[in-house]
Amino acid sequence: MAFWQRLQTYWRRRQQLRKSWRAQRYIALDLETSGLDPKSDQVLAIGWVTIRPPVLDYASGQYFVTQAQPELKQSPVVHGLVQKDFAAAEAPEEALKQLAHELEGAVLVCHHVQFDWQFLQRFAKAHGVRLQPLAKYDTLTFEAHRLKQQQHHIARGSLTLKACRERFRLPEYTAHHAFSDALACGELFLAQAYQYAGNADAPLKELLK
Repeated sequence: MAFWQRLQTYWRRRQQLRKSWRAQRYIALDLETSGLDPKSDQVLAIGWVTIRPPVLDYASGQYFVTQAQPELKQSPVVHGLVQKDFAAAEAPEEALKQLAHELEGAVLVCHHVQFDWQFLQRFAKAHGVRLQPLAKYDTLTFEAHRLKQQQHHIARGSLTLKACRERFRLPEYTAHHAFSDALACGELFLAQAYQYAGNADAPLKELLK
């Protein structure tokens, strides 16, 4: 039975990837972590927002602090988070269950998705939650490919979220806050997608290459 369920899931996913990218739902997400190693560092906070092209639904935004007893390490420097910010931390399971529901049938959008996804997978597994997005889209990788195709020199720092947004003349957000960075990533995704596909009904699988 499990085999047939996996086969059905596989075919449903293939059919969905063939549909227009504008007909999809996207979850733009960002994490705040205590470090760079998903094996030893903590997820401190999660922020996300829903996108249904051409609309980024600001009212759908969610932000959860997920550690009541955090290992702050460099977080006060990088994220501006201090101990008092964690006084009203949410139960990680509740945040993850809500995220799992939102990701079902949706495309996960991150700036450096491999980093966020590694943290998310380990964090979710530790709390008995399974995250299954339809697909994953990386605004950083898309921008790197775009610049290479235009034969631009990719200088140090030119692929940060801020730098990528500046090339699309998007407004500046306060960096290193999970919710504002999720919004910034979602807006960058829409700018990239419409520049690539315009108003054409390009299939989602073409956008994900």
